[in-house]
Amino acid sequence: MEDLFTFLSSSARLNKKNNKPKKRPREEEVQQVESDDEQDNESAESQDDDDDDDDEEEPSRQLSRDRTGKRDTSEKKQQQIHKEQIAAFRKSMHIRVANKHDPDLPDPMPSFSDMSPPTWWKKQQSFQGIYNAIQRNIEAGRWKEPTAIQMQSIPTLMEKRDLIGAAPTGSGKSGSFLIPALYISSAPHDIYYGEQPNTSHSPRKKKKKKKLDGNTNAKSSREGEIRTLVLAPSRELAAQLHREVERLGMGKPGGLTSLLLSKSNAAHVISNTAGGKSGLDVLVSTPLRLVDAIEKGMRLDSIRLVVLDEADRLLDGADGKESTRGKPNEKGSDDEQEEEEEDATNNASASGSRQTQTFLAQMDSILSALPTTATRALFSATVTPTVRSLAESILRNPVDLKIAAKGSYGGANTDIEQELMFVGREEGKLLAMRQLKERGQLKPPAIVFMQSKERAQALFAELLYDGMHVDVIHAGRSRTARDSAVAKFRKGETWVLICTDLVARGVDFRAVNMVINYDLPTSGITYVHRIGRTGRAGRKGKAITLFTEADFENLRTIANVMKQSGCKVEDWMLQLRRSNTKQAPRRSTIDTTPNYDKKKRFKKKQMINHSKKMNQGHKKK
Repeated sequence: MEDLFTFLSSSARLNKKNNKPKKRPREEEVQQVESDDEQDNESAESQDDDDDDDDEEEPSRQLSRDRTGKRDTSEKKQQQIHKEQIAAFRKSMHIRVANKHDPDLPDPMPSFSDMSPPTWWKKQQSFQGIYNAIQRNIEAGRWKEPTAIQMQSIPTLMEKRDLIGAAPTGSGKSGSFLIPALYISSAPHDIYYGEQPNTSHSPRKKKKKKKLDGNTNAKSSREGEIRTLVLAPSRELAAQLHREVERLGMGKPGGLTSLLLSKSNAAHVISNTAGGKSGLDVLVSTPLRLVDAIEKGMRLDSIRLVVLDEADRLLDGADGKESTRGKPNEKGSDDEQEEEEEDATNNASASGSRQTQTFLAQMDSILSALPTTATRALFSATVTPTVRSLAESILRNPVDLKIAAKGSYGGANTDIEQELMFVGREEGKLLAMRQLKERGQLKPPAIVFMQSKERAQALFAELLYDGMHVDVIHAGRSRTARDSAVAKFRKGETWVLICTDLVARGVDFRAVNMVINYDLPTSGITYVHRIGRTGRAGRKGKAITLFTEADFENLRTIANVMKQSGCKVEDWMLQLRRSNTKQAPRRSTIDTTPNYDKKKRFKKKQMINHSKKMNQGHKKK
């Protein structure tokens, strides 16, 4: 009997694997048993009825739990499949995310049409109006599909996540933060901060109370608010970013208020923001100019998003003690130094103190004026370990994003054909330039980089004499002259633009075919940013770097970057002794005047000086 009971009872067990079709019949059986028990026990005591009901409800509860468990398992499988698909997509696009297992990390955006409201944007109507305007402007700019950096950074910033974004030059980093900046700055105040209308006021106050309805007609800037701040190391890059902001935000519901901070408009912005008169959606500035405005009363306590473009330069902590001969100015960009000199007549002491600040010190002053709730994003083609460490100290649980195609190194663009050209001595460089022109190998528009403004001006004079359509841009020229040079180069009136590292970072000249490093850069980072002016947005480009015997100390660094970018490099270059100073060698002046003419010019100068002294002597008598 015992064996028979065991056999019969075993058939009543629920087997999850084999008895799936029997689940529904078993429910009917349970219901039939309940009906029979109720008929047989009508005259029984109530306590017995309760006990029977409890015993009969247990299988139904167990079945419900089993079904829920299967549903949960199915959802987990779907989530796992989705994660694997996203991981495969990121891998195919060379998107590397250090914290890819972060549950709050948004999925990449495959196309601009897939742009969806972030989780905090609760009202679809207000989002749709902004989306339609920005989408039209994206299409007008012929942006067909988002680049790899845009796919991940746009949804990440939209979810208010701090971000470190590293991608090669020409990969669309500007759009990666300008598009979310327009959405974030356009979000109505109540939607962005999740505010609810206060119903506790009296009826009298309710009539006066301003409704926070988040509709598409909401003003894009509240009184005195500056919503997005974009910082760039040079005025040229800042001006370019401001132009792109205005293009992308054209026709936005509620209008767009954006500004490039300058000496002429700083006082007006300060009075408006401090007095609560009018605000800005987007403010673009260089650090030194913004520090000056903060000291004069500008408020940044309403900033929602702050972006550091070319962050490795903005977080440069060099103290300027070592020689800067042949190097970019370590105490702020050449452009900012020149602008600050213009202010010296008005405020000499303040200008002097700010002018001695490093970029890092300037950034410290700016970041201390920002609210702790502001989303912070850093972008650059080259993010060194030192810069990454500094970035992590000012960011909160940042998403560490890197775009690195196979064969790329340190942000070098693989669409650029790179070449090293030995010219012997310094005099051979000018000869090489003229030979490139005669052989048809100089393909305009082209950019030529020099290590100092004096050398840039000298080469400009030589090439202008040769009849080239050439112009020059450096900090020694006036702002009007620099703007004119950039405008002519963009229009195609200038074929060759000679410049210093002032425009080596971020400035986007479309369809630049060639970059020539007339003077060898002293670091791999500078080299990457220089050659990055060509080969942008998927186009091909070429970079030629001239070097002499005096450049051997710095040649190995450049050769390593080229090799790891997939370029052919001679083995002897990789075996050269590495330089520890990172200083450019002393170079002779760029001058092709014959020695006879030089001596004649020198004698004439001596005669003029002697004549001046004689005249001064006669006046004293």
